[in-house]
Amino acid sequence: MAPWFEFLRIESELAMTFIDSARVQRSPLNSAVSLGNARKALAEIRRGLAKPYRQRYFTEDEVFSLEQRCAQIEAALERF
Repeated sequence: MAPWFEFLRIESELAMTFIDSARVQRSPLNSAVSLGNARKALAEIRRGLAKPYRQRYFTEDEVFSLEQRCAQIEAALERF
């Protein structure tokens, strides 16, 4: 498993954690901050996948896995 893949996998878990946190926040401001952090994590994953020199470190399965996770994060953000 490539270090960049592991980093981006952790970012995806972090994004989902922020989304879950936003759901339980009582304060709309805190919820908005959590959602903003989830969007930042998603953007970091997208940037990591878009950089050609990093792509050579990923297997096809890793890229597919990250792209699926991005779709799940985007869907969760849209449901908010």
